[in-house]
Amino acid sequence: MNSPVTAFHRRSPEQADDGFAFDEVIDRRSSNSVKWAYSGKLLTPEECAADPLPMWVADMDFKAPQPVLDAITDTVRHGILGYPGGVPKSYVDAVINWQAKRFGWNVSPEWLLQSPGVVTALKTIIQAFSQAGDTILIQPPVYAHFHDDPVVNGRRLAYARLVLSEDGYRFDEKVFEAAIRDNTKIFILCNPHNPTGNVWSEDELRAMGEICARHGVLVVADEIHEDFVLNLTKRHVPFASLGEAFAQNSITCTAPSKTFNLAGLQTANVIVPNPRLRGELRRQLERNGSGQVNVLGMVAAEAAYTHGEPWLEAMLDYVRANREHFARTINSATTRIRVLPSDSLYLSWMDCRGLGLSAPELRTFMLTKARVWLDHGSKFGIDGEGFMRVNLGCPRSTVDEAITRITDAVTTHP
Repeated sequence: MNSPVTAFHRRSPEQADDGFAFDEVIDRRSSNSVKWAYSGKLLTPEECAADPLPMWVADMDFKAPQPVLDAITDTVRHGILGYPGGVPKSYVDAVINWQAKRFGWNVSPEWLLQSPGVVTALKTIIQAFSQAGDTILIQPPVYAHFHDDPVVNGRRLAYARLVLSEDGYRFDEKVFEAAIRDNTKIFILCNPHNPTGNVWSEDELRAMGEICARHGVLVVADEIHEDFVLNLTKRHVPFASLGEAFAQNSITCTAPSKTFNLAGLQTANVIVPNPRLRGELRRQLERNGSGQVNVLGMVAAEAAYTHGEPWLEAMLDYVRANREHFARTINSATTRIRVLPSDSLYLSWMDCRGLGLSAPELRTFMLTKARVWLDHGSKFGIDGEGFMRVNLGCPRSTVDEAITRITDAVTTHP
C-alpha cells in the first residue's frame, strides 16, 4: 500500500484529525488478527498466493482511543489480574450515561446483564426463550450469525425478506407479518441493519414491534452498530425506547466492540427491562457459565464510554468520507458493480450481479483477480448472493488501493 494520505474529511488539514491518526497504516499481520493473519486457514492456496487485501470481517484498522489504552495500561501496571468482583458502579454508570446522552434512552441500572459478546448473548437468548423446532424470525440479507446461531441450537428460521429497490432495501409490513409462524418465538432485529446499513425509523420499529406483540413474539434487538449512523439526517432509535410495551417485550444487546474497535476484549451489555425475562436470561447465562466478562474489557468499556466520544466523532467523519469516496469512485468507474446507498455502518454493500458470476465464481474473482478479501454476500443468506460487503473502517490509502484493484479487475473482466 502507498504512504498515508493527508486528512481529507470535514476537518481542515492543519487540524490533522484533532490528533487522531486514522491515516496511519498499521501492520496487523503479526498480531493474531483473524482479519489479517488467518488467510492460510481460511483461504485456498491459490487465493493465498494472490495476497488479497483484507477488507472483510467487521473490525477496524484503527487504534483504540488513547484513554482506553491508558486505562488498560494502568490496570496491567497494577500487576494483578484476578477474578473481578462483579460489575463496578462506575462501569454501569458509563453504560447508562452513554445511552442517555447519545440516544435519549433512560436505562435503569438493574436492567443490565453482561455477556462476553453479543453473539454469545444471542445464542443464550435463543436457548432461554425457545425450544428445539421453534422458529426464529430474521430479515435477510442479514448478519451470518442470525442464520447460523438458531440452526446450531436446533431451531428453524422464518424469513421476513427485505425488499430490494434502486434506492436500497426497505421493510414491508405485509411480508414481515406473513413470515411469522405459529411456533415463531423470537424476532432478531438488526438495528441498524447489517449489511444493508438501513437505519430503521421510529414508524418502522413500531410496526415491527406491534406485529410481534400481536403474535407473542419476543423482540431481540442487536444494536451493536448503534453508534454508526453516518447519514446526518437520520438517528438511531433504540427499540426499547419506543415505550413501555416495547421495552417489556424486548431484550437489547449492545457492546463497545464495534464503536471503539474492542472486539477482542469480549465485553457486551444486555439490557432487559422486563424482570421476568431478565431472571430467565440470568439463569441461562449461569447455566452456560457465560455471565461474566473480561476484566480488561470492563476497564476498556468504561474508559471508552466515559472519555471516547471525541475520538468517535472524528472517526465517524473519517469513515463517512471513506464511504462516500468509495461509492462515488466505484459507481463512476463501471456499471457492472454498484455500491448501494446506505445510512450507517463502516461497511458498504456492493451489488456485483452485473459481472454475471455465480456466488462461488464471484468469491474467487474478488480474491484472485481483484485481489481483495471481502465478505461474500452468500454469508448473509441466499438473498445476498451476487453481493459483497466491504469494510471501510481503515486508512484512506487502503480504500484507494482497494478501489484500484477492484476497478482494474472489473474493467478487464470479459
